[in-house]
Amino acid sequence: MNEPKDTKNILDTVKMTEPIQRAGESSGEAPALRRNPLIQEVRKAVCDFLKEELEVQQVRVTKLVQIDAQTGFWEAEAEVSMPNTAIGALGLSLRKEVLDCQDYLLRLDGQLNIVAYGRRDLVSERSEGMPGDDSVEP
Repeated sequence: MNEPKDTKNILDTVKMTEPIQRAGESSGEAPALRRNPLIQEVRKAVCDFLKEELEVQQVRVTKLVQIDAQTGFWEAEAEVSMPNTAIGALGLSLRKEVLDCQDYLLRLDGQLNIVAYGRRDLVSERSEGMPGDDSVEP
């Protein structure tokens, strides 16, 4: 093949040990690659939040749905086991702790921050009575 004399081979101009800079990056900064979180990361964020915020003993994530891939928003449902508050208020001494099982609904943003959460039954009741709900009851 005939190559013009003024063109160079790319291997002569770029050293393989140097990273190639993407357009829009300034030198000296790491590339700001945005990626969607993995399911395991979302699950861990939900479990950590519920254990810290609600002081639950067990968390079982039952549903994870990515609402919007562009923004990275997720919705999660979790089943939690927490001490029964009524028995705790009575001050009864028991051999085993009595745990209640409750379902929670959570919404996470793209950085895995919890932006909304609540008990599943309360969220369902509230959404049924929201203005603009045109459903007709029999």
